[in-house]
Amino acid sequence: MYKNAIEKINKFYDLDLNKTTHHKAMFDVLDEVIKLDSAGIFYLTPNFLSLEYSKNFPKIETIKIDDSLSKKLYDPHYEDISDDIKKLFNSQKYLLCSRLEIKGAILGILVIERNEPDFSLDEKLIFKTCTKIIANLLKDLEVSKILKMQVKAMEEGIVETHQAYENVKKQNSKIKENEKLQNQFIANVSHDLRTPLNSIIGFSEALGGKIFGDLNDKQSEYVEDIKASGIKLLGMINEILDIAKIESHTLKLNLSTFNISDAIIEACNIITPLAAKKNLTIKKEIEEPIEIIADYMKIEQILLNILSNAIKYAKSEIIISTNLKGENLVISIKDDGIGIPKKHHKKIFSKFFQVESAKTEASTGLGLTIAKEFTKLHDGNISVKSEENQGAEFIIKLPHARCYC
Repeated sequence: MYKNAIEKINKFYDLDLNKTTHHKAMFDVLDEVIKLDSAGIFYLTPNFLSLEYSKNFPKIETIKIDDSLSKKLYDPHYEDISDDIKKLFNSQKYLLCSRLEIKGAILGILVIERNEPDFSLDEKLIFKTCTKIIANLLKDLEVSKILKMQVKAMEEGIVETHQAYENVKKQNSKIKENEKLQNQFIANVSHDLRTPLNSIIGFSEALGGKIFGDLNDKQSEYVEDIKASGIKLLGMINEILDIAKIESHTLKLNLSTFNISDAIIEACNIITPLAAKKNLTIKKEIEEPIEIIADYMKIEQILLNILSNAIKYAKSEIIISTNLKGENLVISIKDDGIGIPKKHHKKIFSKFFQVESAKTEASTGLGLTIAKEFTKLHDGNISVKSEENQGAEFIIKLPHARCYC
Protein backbone atom coordinates (compact mmCIF):
# COMPACT_ATOMS: atom_id res chain seq x y z
CA MET A 1 0.00 0.00 0.00
CA TYR A 2 2.82 2.42 0.93
CA LYS A 3 4.62 1.97 -2.41
CA ASN A 4 1.44 2.68 -4.35
CA ALA A 5 0.66 5.66 -2.09
CA ILE A 6 4.14 7.18 -2.53
CA GLU A 7 3.79 7.05 -6.33
CA LYS A 8 0.49 8.92 -6.10
CA ILE A 9 1.75 11.39 -3.47
CA ASN A 10 4.47 12.48 -5.92
CA LYS A 11 1.70 13.93 -8.11
CA PHE A 12 1.34 16.76 -5.58
CA TYR A 13 4.68 18.15 -6.76
CA ASP A 14 3.45 18.40 -10.37
CA LEU A 15 0.51 20.67 -9.55
CA ASP A 16 0.42 24.14 -11.17
CA LEU A 17 -0.62 26.53 -8.39
CA ASN A 18 -1.06 29.38 -10.86
CA LYS A 19 -4.25 27.78 -12.22
CA THR A 20 -7.60 28.75 -10.73
CA THR A 21 -8.44 25.05 -10.34
CA HIS A 22 -5.39 24.33 -8.18
CA HIS A 23 -7.46 23.32 -5.13
CA LYS A 24 -9.59 20.87 -7.15
CA ALA A 25 -6.43 19.23 -8.54
CA MET A 26 -5.03 19.02 -5.02
CA PHE A 27 -8.14 17.23 -3.73
CA ASP A 28 -8.17 14.91 -6.76
CA VAL A 29 -4.64 13.74 -5.93
CA LEU A 30 -5.63 13.30 -2.28
CA ASP A 31 -8.65 11.24 -3.39
CA GLU A 32 -6.33 8.94 -5.34
CA VAL A 33 -4.16 8.37 -2.28
CA ILE A 34 -6.99 8.03 0.26
CA LYS A 35 -10.52 7.43 -0.97
CA LEU A 36 -12.82 10.18 0.29
CA ASP A 37 -16.32 11.58 -0.25
CA SER A 38 -15.61 15.17 0.73
CA ALA A 39 -12.69 17.36 1.81
CA GLY A 40 -12.18 20.87 3.14
CA ILE A 41 -9.31 23.18 4.00
CA PHE A 42 -10.12 25.55 6.86
CA TYR A 43 -7.98 28.55 7.80
CA LEU A 44 -7.69 29.03 11.54
CA THR A 45 -7.95 32.17 13.70
CA PRO A 46 -8.25 32.19 17.51
CA ASN A 47 -12.06 32.33 17.34
CA PHE A 48 -13.03 30.98 13.92
CA LEU A 49 -12.51 28.30 11.31
CA SER A 50 -13.06 29.61 7.77
CA LEU A 51 -13.61 27.26 4.84
CA GLU A 52 -11.13 28.31 2.14
CA TYR A 53 -11.19 25.36 -0.31
CA SER A 54 -13.50 22.36 -0.52
CA LYS A 55 -14.62 19.34 -2.51
CA ASN A 56 -18.21 18.14 -1.94
CA PHE A 57 -18.04 19.66 1.54
CA PRO A 58 -21.16 21.19 3.13
CA LYS A 59 -21.22 24.94 2.44
CA ILE A 60 -19.90 26.29 5.71
CA GLU A 61 -18.27 29.71 5.40
CA THR A 62 -17.22 30.37 9.01
CA ILE A 63 -17.56 28.37 12.22
CA LYS A 64 -17.10 29.95 15.64
CA ILE A 65 -14.96 27.91 18.04
CA ASP A 66 -14.69 28.18 21.81
CA ASP A 67 -11.48 28.83 23.75
CA SER A 68 -11.07 25.18 24.72
CA LEU A 69 -11.11 23.93 21.12
CA SER A 70 -8.99 26.86 19.98
CA LYS A 71 -6.25 25.90 22.45
CA LYS A 72 -6.34 22.28 21.26
CA LEU A 73 -6.07 23.27 17.60
CA TYR A 74 -3.11 25.56 18.27
CA ASP A 75 -1.37 23.03 20.54
CA PRO A 76 0.81 20.67 18.39
CA HIS A 77 1.18 18.32 21.38
CA TYR A 78 -2.55 17.60 21.25
CA GLU A 79 -2.26 15.10 18.42
CA ASP A 80 -5.71 13.69 17.63
CA ILE A 81 -8.13 16.50 16.80
CA SER A 82 -10.41 14.41 14.56
CA ASP A 83 -12.97 13.61 17.28
CA ASP A 84 -13.19 17.28 18.33
CA ILE A 85 -13.78 18.42 14.75
CA LYS A 86 -16.35 15.65 14.18
CA LYS A 87 -18.32 16.91 17.19
CA LEU A 88 -17.99 20.51 16.01
CA PHE A 89 -19.37 19.64 12.56
CA ASN A 90 -21.93 17.20 14.00
CA SER A 91 -20.79 14.79 11.32
CA GLN A 92 -22.20 11.27 11.01
CA LYS A 93 -19.42 10.16 8.65
CA TYR A 94 -15.97 8.75 9.28
CA LEU A 95 -13.66 11.75 9.54
CA LEU A 96 -9.94 12.49 9.54
CA CYS A 97 -8.46 15.85 10.48
CA SER A 98 -4.91 17.17 10.70
CA ARG A 99 -3.23 20.55 11.23
CA LEU A 100 -1.70 22.46 8.33
CA GLU A 101 1.56 23.48 9.96
CA ILE A 102 4.48 25.47 8.49
CA LYS A 103 7.62 25.80 10.61
CA GLY A 104 5.65 25.63 13.85
CA ALA A 105 2.95 28.05 12.70
CA ILE A 106 -0.59 26.62 12.45
CA LEU A 107 -2.19 27.82 9.21
CA GLY A 108 -5.40 25.81 9.50
CA ILE A 109 -6.74 22.26 9.29
CA LEU A 110 -7.43 19.71 6.56
CA VAL A 111 -10.60 17.62 6.96
CA ILE A 112 -11.68 14.59 4.89
CA GLU A 113 -14.84 12.48 5.24
CA ARG A 114 -16.37 9.31 3.83
CA ASN A 115 -19.38 7.17 4.60
CA GLU A 116 -17.50 3.87 4.85
CA PRO A 117 -15.33 2.09 5.66
CA ASP A 118 -13.53 3.67 8.60
CA PHE A 119 -10.00 4.94 7.93
CA SER A 120 -7.29 2.36 8.59
CA LEU A 121 -4.10 3.03 10.56
CA ASP A 122 -2.12 3.01 7.30
CA GLU A 123 -4.45 5.60 5.79
CA LYS A 124 -4.11 7.80 8.87
CA LEU A 125 -0.30 7.76 8.57
CA ILE A 126 -0.45 8.49 4.85
CA PHE A 127 -2.93 11.32 5.52
CA LYS A 128 -0.45 13.02 7.87
CA THR A 129 2.22 12.89 5.16
CA CYS A 130 -0.19 14.38 2.63
CA THR A 131 -1.12 17.14 5.07
CA LYS A 132 2.52 18.25 5.40
CA ILE A 133 2.89 18.44 1.63
CA ILE A 134 -0.40 20.34 1.21
CA ALA A 135 0.66 22.82 3.93
CA ASN A 136 3.77 23.70 1.92
CA LEU A 137 1.74 23.97 -1.28
CA LEU A 138 -0.63 26.39 0.46
CA LYS A 139 2.32 28.46 1.67
CA ASP A 140 3.52 28.79 -1.95
CA LEU A 141 -0.03 29.62 -3.02
CA GLU A 142 -0.39 32.41 -0.45
CA VAL A 143 2.98 33.89 -1.49
CA SER A 144 1.78 33.87 -5.12
CA LYS A 145 -1.42 35.67 -4.07
CA ILE A 146 0.60 38.35 -2.28
CA LEU A 147 2.79 38.87 -5.35
CA LYS A 148 -0.25 39.28 -7.62
CA MET A 149 -1.79 41.76 -5.19
CA GLN A 150 1.42 43.81 -5.14
CA VAL A 151 1.63 43.90 -8.95
CA LYS A 152 -1.99 45.10 -9.13
CA ALA A 153 -1.31 47.74 -6.46
CA MET A 154 1.65 49.06 -8.46
CA GLU A 155 -0.35 49.27 -11.68
CA GLU A 156 -3.10 51.16 -9.87
CA GLY A 157 -0.49 53.38 -8.22
CA ILE A 158 0.85 54.60 -11.58
CA VAL A 159 -2.66 55.53 -12.76
CA GLU A 160 -3.51 57.22 -9.46
CA THR A 161 -0.26 59.21 -9.50
CA HIS A 162 -1.02 60.68 -12.93
CA GLN A 163 -4.65 61.32 -12.00
CA ALA A 164 -3.60 63.07 -8.79
CA TYR A 165 -1.26 65.38 -10.68
CA GLU A 166 -3.83 66.15 -13.39
CA ASN A 167 -6.45 66.92 -10.73
CA VAL A 168 -4.09 69.36 -9.05
CA LYS A 169 -3.41 71.06 -12.39
CA LYS A 170 -7.15 71.54 -12.98
CA GLN A 171 -7.60 72.96 -9.50
CA ASN A 172 -4.68 75.34 -10.01
CA SER A 173 -6.38 76.84 -13.07
CA LYS A 174 -9.39 77.76 -10.93
CA ILE A 175 -7.73 78.76 -7.68
CA LYS A 176 -5.24 81.60 -7.25
CA GLU A 177 -3.45 79.96 -4.33
CA ASN A 178 -1.27 77.92 -6.68
CA GLU A 179 1.71 77.58 -4.37
CA LYS A 180 -0.42 76.36 -1.47
CA LEU A 181 -2.04 73.68 -3.63
CA GLN A 182 1.29 72.53 -5.03
CA ASN A 183 2.75 72.17 -1.54
CA GLN A 184 -0.35 70.27 -0.45
CA PHE A 185 0.04 67.98 -3.46
CA ILE A 186 3.68 67.30 -2.58
CA ALA A 187 2.79 66.42 1.01
CA ASN A 188 -0.10 64.16 -0.05
CA VAL A 189 1.89 62.28 -2.67
CA SER A 190 4.87 61.89 -0.34
CA HIS A 191 2.73 60.30 2.34
CA ASP A 192 -0.06 58.54 0.42
CA LEU A 193 2.04 57.07 -2.39
CA ARG A 194 5.66 56.85 -1.29
CA THR A 195 4.96 55.35 2.14
CA PRO A 196 2.97 52.28 0.94
CA LEU A 197 5.30 51.91 -2.03
CA ASN A 198 8.32 51.76 0.27
CA SER A 199 6.47 49.06 2.22
CA ILE A 200 5.94 47.06 -0.98
CA ILE A 201 9.62 47.38 -1.88
CA GLY A 202 10.65 46.44 1.67
CA PHE A 203 8.30 43.43 1.74
CA SER A 204 9.63 42.30 -1.64
CA GLU A 205 13.17 42.50 -0.27
CA ALA A 206 12.07 40.47 2.75
CA LEU A 207 10.53 37.80 0.50
CA GLY A 208 13.63 37.79 -1.70
CA GLY A 209 15.80 37.44 1.41
CA LYS A 210 13.77 34.32 2.30
CA ILE A 211 12.82 35.73 5.71
CA PHE A 212 9.40 34.05 5.41
CA GLY A 213 10.82 30.81 4.03
CA ASP A 214 12.29 29.49 0.81
CA LEU A 215 10.88 30.48 -2.57
CA ASN A 216 10.96 28.44 -5.75
CA ASP A 217 12.68 29.84 -8.86
CA LYS A 218 9.46 31.25 -10.34
CA GLN A 219 8.50 33.00 -7.12
CA SER A 220 12.02 34.47 -6.77
CA GLU A 221 11.67 35.82 -10.29
CA TYR A 222 8.30 37.39 -9.42
CA VAL A 223 9.77 38.99 -6.29
CA GLU A 224 12.65 40.53 -8.28
CA ASP A 225 10.16 41.84 -10.88
CA ILE A 226 8.05 43.43 -8.16
CA LYS A 227 11.08 45.01 -6.50
CA ALA A 228 12.34 46.41 -9.83
CA SER A 229 8.86 47.70 -10.72
CA GLY A 230 8.51 49.27 -7.29
CA ILE A 231 11.83 51.08 -7.60
CA LYS A 232 10.87 52.27 -11.09
CA LEU A 233 7.49 53.51 -9.83
CA LEU A 234 9.19 55.27 -6.92
CA GLY A 235 11.43 57.04 -9.44
CA MET A 236 8.38 58.09 -11.45
CA ILE A 237 6.71 59.48 -8.33
CA ASN A 238 9.89 61.37 -7.45
CA GLU A 239 9.85 62.92 -10.94
CA ILE A 240 6.29 64.17 -10.44
CA LEU A 241 7.27 65.56 -7.03
CA ASP A 242 10.25 67.37 -8.60
CA ILE A 243 8.01 68.96 -11.24
CA ALA A 244 5.56 70.06 -8.55
CA LYS A 245 8.40 71.66 -6.57
CA ILE A 246 9.73 73.39 -9.68
CA GLU A 247 6.32 74.83 -10.54
CA SER A 248 5.72 75.99 -6.97
CA HIS A 249 9.21 77.56 -6.84
CA THR A 250 10.10 75.58 -3.71
CA LEU A 251 13.09 73.76 -5.21
CA LYS A 252 16.44 75.04 -3.95
CA LEU A 253 20.04 74.21 -4.81
CA ASN A 254 22.36 72.65 -2.25
CA LEU A 255 25.67 73.92 -3.62
CA SER A 256 29.03 72.25 -3.03
CA THR A 257 32.37 71.95 -4.82
CA PHE A 258 33.06 68.64 -6.57
CA ASN A 259 34.79 67.11 -9.57
CA ILE A 260 32.33 66.74 -12.45
CA SER A 261 33.90 63.38 -13.31
CA ASP A 262 32.73 62.00 -9.92
CA ALA A 263 29.09 62.75 -10.78
CA ILE A 264 29.53 61.28 -14.28
CA ILE A 265 31.15 58.07 -13.00
CA GLU A 266 28.48 57.57 -10.32
CA ALA A 267 25.64 58.20 -12.79
CA CYS A 268 27.19 55.73 -15.25
CA ASN A 269 27.56 53.11 -12.50
CA ILE A 270 23.88 53.47 -11.60
CA ILE A 271 22.67 53.25 -15.20
CA THR A 272 25.08 50.54 -16.45
CA PRO A 273 22.89 47.53 -15.37
CA LEU A 274 20.00 48.97 -17.41
CA ALA A 275 22.30 49.48 -20.40
CA ALA A 276 23.69 45.95 -20.03
CA LYS A 277 20.19 44.49 -20.37
CA LYS A 278 20.08 46.01 -23.87
CA ASN A 279 23.70 45.04 -24.65
CA LEU A 280 24.80 48.68 -24.73
CA THR A 281 28.19 50.06 -23.73
CA ILE A 282 28.73 53.45 -22.10
CA LYS A 283 32.02 55.16 -22.96
CA LYS A 284 33.40 58.02 -20.85
CA GLU A 285 35.68 60.58 -22.54
CA ILE A 286 36.69 63.02 -19.81
CA GLU A 287 39.49 65.36 -20.90
CA GLU A 288 40.72 66.60 -17.52
CA PRO A 289 39.60 67.02 -13.91
CA ILE A 290 37.13 69.89 -13.70
CA GLU A 291 35.79 71.16 -10.39
CA ILE A 292 32.39 72.79 -10.34
CA ILE A 293 30.24 74.52 -7.74
CA ALA A 294 26.77 73.04 -8.12
CA ASP A 295 24.12 70.83 -6.53
CA TYR A 296 25.72 67.37 -6.82
CA MET A 297 22.45 65.40 -6.59
CA LYS A 298 20.71 67.53 -9.21
CA ILE A 299 23.66 67.37 -11.63
CA GLU A 300 23.67 63.59 -11.19
CA GLN A 301 19.89 63.51 -11.83
CA ILE A 302 20.36 65.55 -15.03
CA LEU A 303 22.90 62.99 -16.23
CA LEU A 304 20.73 60.01 -15.23
CA ASN A 305 17.66 61.39 -16.99
CA ILE A 306 19.50 62.01 -20.26
CA LEU A 307 21.35 58.68 -20.08
CA SER A 308 18.04 56.87 -19.42
CA ASN A 309 16.57 58.57 -22.47
CA ALA A 310 19.59 57.56 -24.58
CA ILE A 311 19.28 53.92 -23.49
CA LYS A 312 15.74 53.79 -24.94
CA TYR A 313 17.05 54.48 -28.45
CA ALA A 314 20.75 53.54 -28.63
CA LYS A 315 21.73 50.57 -30.81
CA SER A 316 25.17 49.72 -29.45
CA GLU A 317 26.83 52.51 -27.46
CA ILE A 318 26.48 55.81 -25.62
CA ILE A 319 29.37 58.28 -25.33
CA ILE A 320 29.59 60.86 -22.56
CA SER A 321 32.31 63.51 -22.74
CA THR A 322 33.32 66.79 -21.07
CA ASN A 323 35.35 69.82 -22.12
CA LEU A 324 35.67 73.55 -21.55
CA LYS A 325 34.54 75.92 -24.29
CA GLY A 326 34.99 79.60 -23.59
CA GLU A 327 32.94 80.40 -20.51
CA ASN A 328 31.10 77.09 -20.42
CA LEU A 329 31.63 73.59 -19.11
CA VAL A 330 30.14 71.37 -21.82
CA ILE A 331 28.89 67.84 -21.16
CA SER A 332 27.90 65.83 -24.24
CA ILE A 333 25.82 62.63 -24.18
CA LYS A 334 25.66 61.01 -27.60
CA ASP A 335 23.87 57.84 -28.75
CA ASP A 336 23.76 55.92 -32.03
CA GLY A 337 19.99 55.42 -32.01
CA ILE A 338 17.14 56.27 -34.36
CA GLY A 339 17.54 60.01 -33.91
CA ILE A 340 14.95 62.70 -33.24
CA PRO A 341 13.10 64.53 -36.04
CA LYS A 342 13.84 68.27 -36.04
CA LYS A 343 10.16 69.06 -35.53
CA HIS A 344 10.41 67.44 -32.08
CA HIS A 345 13.64 69.12 -30.90
CA LYS A 346 11.81 71.67 -28.75
CA LYS A 347 8.87 69.47 -27.83
CA ILE A 348 10.98 66.75 -26.19
CA PHE A 349 11.65 69.07 -23.25
CA SER A 350 7.93 69.67 -22.70
CA LYS A 351 6.09 67.92 -19.88
CA PHE A 352 4.62 64.50 -20.73
CA PHE A 353 5.79 64.63 -24.34
CA GLN A 354 6.99 61.32 -25.80
CA VAL A 355 7.86 60.53 -29.40
CA GLU A 356 5.75 57.74 -30.90
CA SER A 357 8.54 55.14 -30.74
CA ALA A 358 8.90 55.61 -26.97
CA LYS A 359 5.27 55.40 -25.92
CA THR A 360 5.55 51.70 -25.12
CA GLU A 361 8.14 52.50 -22.43
CA ALA A 362 6.94 52.87 -18.82
CA SER A 363 7.65 56.57 -18.22
CA THR A 364 6.09 59.78 -16.94
CA GLY A 365 7.47 61.78 -19.87
CA LEU A 366 9.06 64.17 -17.35
CA GLY A 367 12.72 63.11 -17.43
CA LEU A 368 13.98 65.61 -20.02
CA THR A 369 11.76 68.37 -18.60
CA ILE A 370 13.33 67.92 -15.17
CA ALA A 371 16.82 67.79 -16.67
CA LYS A 372 16.21 71.11 -18.46
CA GLU A 373 14.71 72.78 -15.38
CA PHE A 374 17.55 71.60 -13.12
CA THR A 375 20.06 72.95 -15.65
CA LYS A 376 18.26 76.31 -15.75
CA LEU A 377 18.49 76.47 -11.95
CA HIS A 378 22.28 76.36 -12.45
CA ASP A 379 22.03 79.22 -15.02
CA GLY A 380 22.80 76.73 -17.79
CA ASN A 381 20.94 75.19 -20.70
CA ILE A 382 20.41 71.93 -22.60
CA SER A 383 20.17 71.57 -26.35
CA VAL A 384 19.90 68.65 -28.75
CA LYS A 385 21.55 67.88 -32.08
CA SER A 386 19.91 65.11 -34.05
CA GLU A 387 18.59 63.93 -37.37
CA GLU A 388 16.50 60.88 -38.12
CA ASN A 389 18.49 57.62 -38.20
CA GLN A 390 21.70 59.41 -37.18
CA GLY A 391 21.57 59.23 -33.41
CA ALA A 392 21.17 62.12 -30.99
CA GLU A 393 23.50 64.33 -28.96
CA PHE A 394 22.35 66.17 -25.84
CA ILE A 395 24.60 69.07 -24.85
CA ILE A 396 24.59 70.43 -21.30
CA LYS A 397 26.23 73.83 -20.81
CA LEU A 398 27.03 75.26 -17.39
CA PRO A 399 28.56 78.73 -16.92
CA HIS A 400 32.35 78.86 -16.59
CA ALA A 401 32.00 81.16 -13.58
CA ARG A 402 31.11 78.07 -11.56
CA CYS A 403 34.04 75.99 -12.84
CA TYR A 404 37.54 75.75 -11.40
CA CYS A 405 40.19 73.87 -13.39
